[in-house]
Amino acid sequence: MQIFLDNIVFTIQKAGGVSAYWYELLSRICNNNWSISILNAQPGSENIFEQKIDYSKFQCICESRIPKRYLRYLPLRYKLPFAAVFHGGYLRISPQKNILNILTVHDFAHERKLVTAFPRSLVNTIQKAYGIRRADGIICISESTRKELLQFYPATDPAKLQVIHHGISNDFYPLDKDKLPHCSLPLHLEEKYILYVGARKKYKNFSVALEVMKQLPAKYTLVAAGGEPWSEKEINNLNNNIPGRYHIFPIVGAADLNVLYNYAFCLLYTSAYEGFGFPPGEAMKAGCPVVATNLTAMPEIVGKAGLLANQADAASFLEKISLLENDSCKQLLIMKGIQQAKLFTWEKSIQETIGFYQKCWNNKFLK
Repeated sequence: MQIFLDNIVFTIQKAGGVSAYWYELLSRICNNNWSISILNAQPGSENIFEQKIDYSKFQCICESRIPKRYLRYLPLRYKLPFAAVFHGGYLRISPQKNILNILTVHDFAHERKLVTAFPRSLVNTIQKAYGIRRADGIICISESTRKELLQFYPATDPAKLQVIHHGISNDFYPLDKDKLPHCSLPLHLEEKYILYVGARKKYKNFSVALEVMKQLPAKYTLVAAGGEPWSEKEINNLNNNIPGRYHIFPIVGAADLNVLYNYAFCLLYTSAYEGFGFPPGEAMKAGCPVVATNLTAMPEIVGKAGLLANQADAASFLEKISLLENDSCKQLLIMKGIQQAKLFTWEKSIQETIGFYQKCWNNKFLK
C-alpha cells in the first residue's frame, strides 16, 4: 500500500491532543516498511510535535499554494495514485473515488455547540459531515465518540467504524519518592496541592475547579499547568477567591509534568465533555489519583480506577476529594490507575490503525 498522510493539523495548533495523536502515528508508521508520503510538511513549524519529526524519512509533497489557513477546510487537492491510502490529520478527505479515505473523528464538540462560535463552528460541522459521508473507514478515538457519531449521523454504516483508543505517553511513570526529583518549576513538592491540567474555557469548567478550591481547607493549594494564556480577569479571579493558594505554570515540559502528577494530592479534571482525555490517563500512569466527571469518555478511560462525579459541580467533586484523605483508599486507587493506564499504549493504537488500513483496503480493492 502507498500511504499519504496529511500534516495540516500541525498548522491548526501549536500543541494539543490531536497533534499528539498525529505525531505518534508518524513516528511509528515509518517503521513498517511501507511507502509513506507526507503532505503539507512544515520544517521549522511552531507546533511542538512537528518540531520533533525527522522529515528525511519521508517523501514530502507540497499539496497546493493555497494558504494553509484556508486549505485546511478544503478536500485534498493533490491527485493520488490508484488504490492509495489517504489519512487526513484533521477531517480532510480526498474526492477521488479510486483511493481509500481514512478519517479520524475525535469528538463532536462543535455539533454540541461547546466550542467556537458561528461561522467557524458551522464550517467545521460541514467539513466533518462531508468526511463522514465520503470516508471508506472511520476511526473513533473512543466508544463514546462512536456512539455520538451514530447519534449525529444515523445514516452512517456502523461497519465502517472502528474504535481505536489513543495511547498514553511513556513520559509519565511513578517516581521513586525516596529521591527528590529534579523539577525546574518553582514549587515546593511537599505542598498539598490539587493539580489542574490543560484548557480552562467553557466545558472544561475551570470555574468549578476554582469553586472547589475555595471550599477546600487552606492547606490545599491549586497548581494549574498548561492551557491557553491567562487573562488579567482570570488572575484577578484567582486572587479574589484563593489568594496566595495557587501556582500557575503556563508552559510545562513532559518531565516536569510527570513530577507534578507524582506529587499531587490528586488530578482534578472538571471537564464535562471529552472524546478521550489525556490528562486522566497521564495521571493514572504516573500514579496520581484522578477525580473527574462520569461523563462522555471519562468512565471509558478511567474505569473504576478513579473517583468519578455524576455531576460537574463543586459539591460532587468535594465529596470525591474527601475520600482521598483515607490513605488506604488513595493507595488502592493509585495501584488501580497504574494498571488501567496499561490498557492504552501507542504501540497498540498504531498497530490497530495499520490493521484498519489493511482491512479497509482489502474490502475496497480485493472484493
